[in-house]
Amino acid sequence: MGFIKNLKKLGEEKNKVFLFLVVWLLMAYACMIIFTFLGMAIVGIMIYYPLLAFTLFLWFISLFRKKIRDFSMKKLILLLAIDIILMIILLFAIVVILIVAVLSYVFLTSYFIVVGCYQAGKDRDEKLYYKKGAWFWRRLEFHGGLAFSLILLIVLLFATLEVASFADVTGLIVIAYIAVIIVLLVLTIYCYIESFLKKRLNGWLGTFFVFITFYTFYLVLKVFLRLYEGTGGENPLYQVIALLFLDLFILLYSIGAILGKQGEILAKRTKIFSIDTILLWLIFSKAAFEFGSNFPWGTFGLVQAFGFGNPSEIGPLFNLIAVCSILAIFFFLIIVYGFYGIHQYSKEKEDLKAKRKEIIAAKKSGKGEENESKPDEVVLANYEGAVEKSEIEEEIMDEENEDSSAVDNEYTNND
Repeated sequence: MGFIKNLKKLGEEKNKVFLFLVVWLLMAYACMIIFTFLGMAIVGIMIYYPLLAFTLFLWFISLFRKKIRDFSMKKLILLLAIDIILMIILLFAIVVILIVAVLSYVFLTSYFIVVGCYQAGKDRDEKLYYKKGAWFWRRLEFHGGLAFSLILLIVLLFATLEVASFADVTGLIVIAYIAVIIVLLVLTIYCYIESFLKKRLNGWLGTFFVFITFYTFYLVLKVFLRLYEGTGGENPLYQVIALLFLDLFILLYSIGAILGKQGEILAKRTKIFSIDTILLWLIFSKAAFEFGSNFPWGTFGLVQAFGFGNPSEIGPLFNLIAVCSILAIFFFLIIVYGFYGIHQYSKEKEDLKAKRKEIIAAKKSGKGEENESKPDEVVLANYEGAVEKSEIEEEIMDEENEDSSAVDNEYTNND
C-alpha cells in the first residue's frame, strides 16, 4: 500500500524531527483527553501547550530555512528552550491562532482524504479497464457504487431522524447527509451528460462515491459527538477511544501523503512552502485543533478577557465553528475533485487509446515484433489482473482486420 510505504519514511533518519513531533503530539493528545476525563486538565495543558508553541516556532523558521529535517537534536533542544518566550506571546493570540489552525487542519486533511478517494477510484477503474469484459465490470463499478452509496446515505439519514427525539443536535447532521446525496446526484447527472456527449463512462466515480460515503459517516459521527457534548451530554469512553484511533489514522494518512507524491505536488503548487513547512503546519494545526476542543476555557480568566461571561459558552462555540468548517470544506472538495476527475478522465483515456493504436499501427507496418513487447509488458506490470499477453495479442490482431471506424467503436464501448 502507498500509505504504508509513505508512512515508513517517517522513521528515516532525515525525518527524525517530524517523528519526534508526531510522538509528542500523540502523547499530548492522549494525556489531554485522559487528564481532562480525570478532572486534571491543567496537567494535559502543561504537556500540550509547549508543543503548540514549539511547532509554530519551527514553522516560522522553515519559511526562511527550507530543511528543518537537517537540524541536530542539540539544536532542537536549544530552540525548545528559546521557545519559552514564544509561548508567552502565543497566549495572547491563542483564540485567533486556534481558529486559523482549525480551518487549515480541516482543509489539509480533507484535501488528502478526497485526493486519496479520487486516486483509489482511478486505480480500481484502470484495473477493470484491462480485464476481460471491461464494458460490464466498469458499468457495474459505476452503477453499483452509486446505488450502494445512495442507499447507505438514506439509511443513515433515517437513522439520524430516529434519534432526533432525544438529541437537539441532529439538524446539522440531516443537512449534511442531504447535501452529500445532492452532490452525488449532481455529479452523476453531469457524468451521464459527459458520457452521452463524449462516449466516455467515468466508472471510477462508483468507487469514489463509496469511499466518500464512508468518510462522510465518520465526519458526521464526529460532528454528532462534538455537538452532543456541547448540549451537556457525555459520550461513552469507548466512543471517545474509537474516534481517537480514527483521528490518528487520518493524521498519519495525511502525514504519509505529504511525505509521498502529494506533498511534492502541493509544494510545487504553493511554490513558497516546502514539504517541511507543510508538514510542520499540519502537525501544529492538528495539535491546535484538539487543544481548542479540549481546553478548559474557564482557566486563567481567558474567557472573561474576550467578553464571555460564561466559560461554558466557548466550548460549544468552538465546536460549532469546527464542525461547520469540516463539512463545508469537505463538500467543496468533493465537488471540485468530482468535476476535475470527470474532465481529466477524457484526456487520460485519449492517451491510452493512442498507445493502443500505436501497437496496431506497428503491427501493420511490420514493426510489431520490435514494438509489441514493451507496451504489453508495461500494461501487465502496471495493472493487476490484466488479461494475459496472448489475449492482448489476439485483441490487437482482431483490430488489425477492422477498419478505423470499427476500432474507434471498440474503444468507445470499452470506455
